[in-house]
Amino acid sequence: MDKPLVLPNLLVAGAPKCGTSSVHGWLSDHPDVIGSLEKETYFLSDPGSHMHRPSSHVSDGLGGYAAHFPPGAADAKVLLESTPGYLYSDTARSAVATFPTMPKVLFILREPSAQIYSLFRYFQNNWNWVPADMDFAAFIEASRTGSHDFMGNELAQNCLRNAAYVDHLIKWRDILGDCHMKITLFDDLQDDQQGFMTALCDWLELAPEFYQSYGYPRENETYQPRSRKLQSANLAIRAMLPKGAAYTALRHLYRRLNTRKPDPASRKDAVAVTQLRGEYRGANQRLAETFELDLSRWN
Repeated sequence: MDKPLVLPNLLVAGAPKCGTSSVHGWLSDHPDVIGSLEKETYFLSDPGSHMHRPSSHVSDGLGGYAAHFPPGAADAKVLLESTPGYLYSDTARSAVATFPTMPKVLFILREPSAQIYSLFRYFQNNWNWVPADMDFAAFIEASRTGSHDFMGNELAQNCLRNAAYVDHLIKWRDILGDCHMKITLFDDLQDDQQGFMTALCDWLELAPEFYQSYGYPRENETYQPRSRKLQSANLAIRAMLPKGAAYTALRHLYRRLNTRKPDPASRKDAVAVTQLRGEYRGANQRLAETFELDLSRWN
């Protein structure tokens, strides 16, 4: 007899650098929620993307999803997985349409120019997808013209198109309908964490009392490496290590030794962000009208 499928009934599917790691952790801490063993499983990612893991992918069937959850996870009221790149994934949308029971899908959105700038800083400092000597204006120009491949990272390559969220969300709504998707704002997450989580609990039918005295730890924040050479070595070692206790311990040790808070945005970067902000007025207006969102703080 075939084993029953173990599938998430909640996906956090976007957008990158909008607080999804923190929200994943906060939800996973709720006693009625079980999160995936790793926040981002990439199980539904598009083949050809830098997130694609051929050894564990939906192309081999939905049964492989079970490997990303702890034993007994199928009994959880809410079973959670969070890969923000799913917002742009044709594979994720197609796969979700085949789930025996339609999951709920959460999207957290951030003002586009701020989201792109955060992505740029994260890929440049926490990783090495963006050259260390590239400023934000040059990054935008390279993304716009396709003059840099960013080591195959399509989230960097396509950052400008990706931040026109409405085009991607309409495709998701065609699969999910309105009742199975929730669009929230990074602004609300920053302003009122408890209120944000209480609203999520209402949507997920979870008891919100858990979050009344919760600490709301932040996850996956952008840092600045003290030594770029040590950062390169860190990335090489991380790629070889299996995820687990040793990986986590070394990660914490590295961050204590070689990272600090990022420098404030340079004047040149701030000007580039302001210029970019104006390019999304039309897309933001369509987003607000299509999904009945108050995006007044993005103006």
